[in-house]
This record gives sequence, structure tokens and C-alpha cells, in this order.
Amino acid sequence: METASPHPEKRPSKAVFLATTVVVFVMSLSAADSVGFVPYYVDGTEPARSRVAISELPELGEEPVTQAAEPEVGVLPTRIRSSTINLDLPVQDSATRDIDELNEMLKDGPVRYVDSAKLGEKGNVLIFGHSSQLPVVHNQMYKAFNRVPELKEGDTITLEGGGKEFVYTVRSVKKVDANEGVIDLSKDGNRLTLVTCDTLTGKSARFVLEAELVGSY
Repeated sequence: METASPHPEKRPSKAVFLATTVVVFVMSLSAADSVGFVPYYVDGTEPARSRVAISELPELGEEPVTQAAEPEVGVLPTRIRSSTINLDLPVQDSATRDIDELNEMLKDGPVRYVDSAKLGEKGNVLIFGHSSQLPVVHNQMYKAFNRVPELKEGDTITLEGGGKEFVYTVRSVKKVDANEGVIDLSKDGNRLTLVTCDTLTGKSARFVLEAELVGSY
């Protein structure tokens, strides 16, 4: 015959068991959250996090600079001006390399060379015009660039075209022999070259002015 234990074993109540389960669950969830293992909610949203690693944030610094490609405007120069030498003349656009045809055009004023850059494009805008030291000239366009050699480094020249003004700063003015000199028409930078005769020196003598674009308005 079994005898009853004087101290019967006490079993935990359902309330205590439930409370213990909840505590364990909360602790487990907190631990999972600390290492980023909290599961998504049923509706697919991510639960809020109490901490975040800096490495998970976007790079925090200056706004990145994006270099947008400059559009090739391709505007033909229609006028050339320089207040320093009282120059203000229309510019013609040539479509030929023929010397005889270019000579005819020069009677009406300075001419842009066909293979040179247009305003707003990378490269060298090449414009040439007559000079004459004769005391009497019936066609004043033979004296169009008479004073170009007077320009000095730092002086400005403005080309107009397409409703805008392109301002260039003179870098150099030099004498060149036409039989030896070469004009660079490569697509580098934004440059302007003016060429005219040095009639006092000789038939093949030229003045070549080189300038760089400083702004357009």
C-alpha cells in the first residue's frame, strides 16, 4: 500500500507558465533585432530598428558633381568687335577653300575659314581680313584688320552670333611667314585666331593673333 508524500510536488500554474513564455519570446526577439534578424511582418513591411550601422547609410558628403556634356552650339560668327582698336565689322562665312573665291569675299569684309570651329564649339575660330597701308583706299574693307596688330595680351575681342556674344582675351600677336606658318585647327579648347597681312614687311608676311574664350553672354 502506497503512502502519500508529506510534501506533494507543486506544479506551476498556467498563468506562471504563460508569463515565462512571453518573457523568453521578448528576450529572443530583442536579441534577434540587435543582429538584424527580425523577420518581416506578414504584410511585407520591415519592422522599425532601434539601431543602424553607419556603414549601412548612404555616403554623407558633398553633392557629387556631374559633368554634363556641353552642347555643340555651332553658331556662325556674324560680327567682330574690339573697342580697343575701334573694330566693329560684319563677318562672312565661307563655304570654300578656293583662294580666288576667298579673295573676292574679302572685298566685303573679314571671312571665317570653312574648316575652323563655329562659336560654341571646341576648337579654333579662324577669321582673316585685309590690311593696307596705302594712304588712299577706295574700299575700306582693305583696311578691315589694319589695327589688329596693335592689340596686346589681355585685350578683348568679341564675336557675335546666334544672339549671343563670345568674348576672347588676346594671348599673343606675332609676325609669321605665310610660307612657314601653320594655324592649328584641332578641336582643343575654345580659341580664336585672326590673320592679316603685314604689308610693310613683305608679300608673304602675316600678323597672327591668338586669343582664348573667357565667356559667352
